[in-house]
Amino acid sequence: MPIRKITSSPKVLAVSLVLAIALLMFLGSISYKQIVQLGESADMVSHSLEVDMEINQLFSYYAQMQSTELKNLLSHDTLGISSFENYKPEVQESFIKLKKLTQDNAIQQKILLSVQSWQDSLYNSLNIIASIPFQKTNYSSSDREKITNVSKSITQLNLLRNQMYQEKQIQLAKRKEEYRSQIFFTPLMTLLLGMFALFIFIISFLQINSQRKKTATAEKFLQNILGSTDNIISYFEPIYNTTGTVKDFTIVFTNEKIESVLGQNSSQIEQRKMSELVPINFENGIFDELTKVIDEGETRKFEKHFQYNGKEFWFKTTAVKMENGVLTTSVDTTSERKFTQNLRVLNEQLEKQNRDLTETKSFLNNILESTSNTVSHLVTERDSNGKIIDFIYVFTNTESENLTGKQVGDVIGKSISKIYPSVHDTGLYELMVKCANIGTIETHESEYILKGKRVWVNTTINKLDDGITLTSYDSTQIINAKQRLLELNEQLTVQNSILNDAEAVAKIGSYRWNIETEKATMSDNFFRLLDCEPNEFIPAPENYRPFVHPKDLKIYDEKLNLALEKKIVSNFTYRVITKNRKVKHLQNTGHFLKNEFIGVVKDITKDLKNEQKLKDKNLELKRINSELESFTRIASHDLQEPLRKIQMFISRITDSDSSYFTEQQTQYISKVQSSANRMQNLIKYLLSYSRLRKKKKDLVYVDLNLVLEKVQEDLEAPIRESGVEFVIADLPEVRGVPFQLEQLFNNLISNSIKYHSILETPKIEIACKKMERNSIPDDFNKKAKEYYCISVKDNGIGFEQENAQKIFELFQRLHQKNEYSGTGIGLAICKKIVEKHKGHIVAHGQVNKGASFYIYLPV
Repeated sequence: MPIRKITSSPKVLAVSLVLAIALLMFLGSISYKQIVQLGESADMVSHSLEVDMEINQLFSYYAQMQSTELKNLLSHDTLGISSFENYKPEVQESFIKLKKLTQDNAIQQKILLSVQSWQDSLYNSLNIIASIPFQKTNYSSSDREKITNVSKSITQLNLLRNQMYQEKQIQLAKRKEEYRSQIFFTPLMTLLLGMFALFIFIISFLQINSQRKKTATAEKFLQNILGSTDNIISYFEPIYNTTGTVKDFTIVFTNEKIESVLGQNSSQIEQRKMSELVPINFENGIFDELTKVIDEGETRKFEKHFQYNGKEFWFKTTAVKMENGVLTTSVDTTSERKFTQNLRVLNEQLEKQNRDLTETKSFLNNILESTSNTVSHLVTERDSNGKIIDFIYVFTNTESENLTGKQVGDVIGKSISKIYPSVHDTGLYELMVKCANIGTIETHESEYILKGKRVWVNTTINKLDDGITLTSYDSTQIINAKQRLLELNEQLTVQNSILNDAEAVAKIGSYRWNIETEKATMSDNFFRLLDCEPNEFIPAPENYRPFVHPKDLKIYDEKLNLALEKKIVSNFTYRVITKNRKVKHLQNTGHFLKNEFIGVVKDITKDLKNEQKLKDKNLELKRINSELESFTRIASHDLQEPLRKIQMFISRITDSDSSYFTEQQTQYISKVQSSANRMQNLIKYLLSYSRLRKKKKDLVYVDLNLVLEKVQEDLEAPIRESGVEFVIADLPEVRGVPFQLEQLFNNLISNSIKYHSILETPKIEIACKKMERNSIPDDFNKKAKEYYCISVKDNGIGFEQENAQKIFELFQRLHQKNEYSGTGIGLAICKKIVEKHKGHIVAHGQVNKGASFYIYLPV
C-alpha cells in the first residue's frame, strides 16, 4: 500500500490526532502541575509564617493573663476591672485557629494537646490567685506557692512554644528547598509546550487543506444522490431573536422533490424564511420539533399533517442536528395515512360503545360500593303454589362486610333465613314478604347482635321485578345520641337546680341581657337578693333601676351607658334598696359575649362589714405593737438600770466585807449575784429577739468563711478552755445581714461548746452542700429553686429527738439551770434569724452521741 494512502487514511489521521492531543495534554499537565506545585510551595511558606504569627499571638495572651492577675494582686485591685478572664475568649479563638493551621502536622497537634493541658493548669492557678483576699499585705507560704504554680505553668507553656518554633523552622526549611527546585523547571516546561503546540498547528493546517479538496468532490456526488431520491431532503438554519430563542428558520438547501409539493423548484425556495414560504409549519408542530432538535441536539422522528394550495399531505420526518442547523428527511405517507385513518374511525366507534357500556356498569358499581349503606338485592324463592318460602341473595355490596362481618362470597347464592335467622324474630322477614307481594315501601329498625356487639340497624325495603332491594345502615349512634340527649336534658335540669342552690349559698345572682332583642333574664336568687319572688317583675334595665340607691344612680347609669356604647361590662360596686327597704352592697362582674351581656352580682354587704372590722383590728394591733415597743424601751433602759445597781453594790460588798461573812451569807450573796447576771443575760437576749422582728432591707452578699473566722475570734476563750476541734469545709456566699449571721453561728457553736462531751475530745464539724428544692425532705415554704444546706454537728451530750421542735421555743430548756447555764432564748433567736433570711432550720439529736443542726438558706 502506498505511503500517501496510509498517511491520508482517516484512521491514521485520527490516531495521529489522538496521540498529538495526548502528548500535548501530557506536557501541559506537567507544566500545570509544576505551576500548581510552585503555588503550593509559596502557599506553604506563607502558611508557615502564619503559624509563626499565631504561635506568638497565643503565647503572648498567656503572658498577659499572668501579668494581669499578678498586677491585680500586687496593686490590691478590688474593682476587678482587669482580669485574666477577659483574655479567655481571645485565647480560645487563637488556640482553635492554631489547631486548624497545624492540623496536617501530627507533631504540632501532639504539642497542642500538651499546651491545652498546661493551659487548663494555668486557668486553675490564676483562679486560685484571684481568690486570694485583696486586703492582704503579707502572703503566706501557701499563697506564694499558688503564685509559683502560675509561673510553673507559664514556664511549661514557653517550653512547648519553643518546641513548636523548632518544628515550624524544620518545615519552613523543607518548603523553601521545594520552592527553589520547582521554580527552576517551570519556565523550561513552558517553552517546550509552546514549541510542540506550533508543530501541531503546522501539521493540522496541511491536513485541513487536503480534506477541503476531498470535500468538494464528495459534495458533487451527494447532489447526484439527492436529485434521484423520492424523499424530500432539506437543511434549515435557525434564526434567533435578541433573547437567544429560535424564532424562524432559513431554508438553506432542499432537493428537487420539493417541487411536487410546493410547486416551486429548489432554487426558488433556498435562502427563504420558513414563515414566509410555509407558515403552516408553525401551526402543525413542525417548527416546534425542529426547535427541540436545535435545543436538545438529539434526533427526532415525527409525522405531521401538511396543507398547501388546497392540497393535504402527511409526511413522516426524521430530523437530525448537523453543525448549526437541522437536516430533515421526509417521506410522503398520505395514502397510507388515509387508509389507517378510516380504520381508526371504525375502531374508535366500537371502542366508544364498549366504553359507554363499561362506564355505565362502573358508575352503578361505584355508587353501590361508595355508599355508607349496605345495599343487597334478593330474589324470591316460591313453592309450587307461588307462595314465598325464602329470599336468595344475588347481590350485596362490600359495605355489608363492615356491618355484619360476613364476606360477600359467603352470602351470595344463599337464603337470608340461613345467613340471618334472626330476621324472623325481629319482624323484618314479614315486611319483606309484604313488599314482594304488594310492592309497598317498608321501613324497619331493630337491634341485632353483629360481630359480637349489639347494633341497631335501620332497613328500607323496595320491590324490584320478582325480588326486593334492602338498603340498611347502622343507626346505633343515632339511637345512642337520642338516649344521650335525654340523659343530658335530665342532667341539665339537675345542674340548674344545683346552680340555683349554689347561688343562694354564695349570695350571688346571675343575669343575661340581649341588646338586639332587648330581652333579659335574671336568676331566681337575683330576685331573692332584692327580697322579691322569682319573676316578680319583668327583667329589664328600666324595671331594675328603681332598686338602685339614689346616691349610686349616677355610677350605675355611667356603667350602663359604657356597656351599651363600647360593649364593656366593668366591675363595680353599688348599693340597692330591696323590696323590704334593706340597703345592700352588690358587686357586679360580667363580660360581653356575641350579642349578650352576661354577668354576676354578689351581695358583699357582710364582706364590707367584715372588712371594716378587720381595719379596726389592724388599728388595735398597731396600738398593741406600739405598747410592745414601749415595753422594749423600758426593758432596755428602766429594767437594766436597777439591775446594774444591784450588781454594783453586791460587787462592793464582796470586795470590802467578804471576810466578815459567814459561809451561808457568802452563799446567799453568790446566788444573788448569779441571779442578777442571769437576769441581765435574759434581758439582753429578749431585746435581741424583739429586734429580729424589724424588717431588714440591707441584705448583702456575706462570705460565711469570714463569718466563722469572726465567731472563732469572739469565742476564743471558751474554745481554748474546752479544747474543741473544728472541721470546717469551704462555705459559700449568701445574701443576708452580716451581724445576724454572726449571731446565728455564734449561738450554735456556743451551744456545742457548752454541751460538749467529757468522755472524748470535743469536735464540731461544719459542712455545706447545694440541694434542689424538690430533694429537701423537710417541709417548709420553699420559694427558691436551690438551697444551701449548712450542717453544724458536734459529739456532745445530744438530746432526745422528740424535743427537736421544743428546743427552738422561747425559754425552753432541757436541763436544770444548775447543770448548764443559759436563758432558753439562743436557739429561738437562731430560728428567727434563719426565717428572716427566708430559710429553715431543723435539729437532730441522740443522747450522748451529739446534735446536728441543718440550716437551709436560699442560693
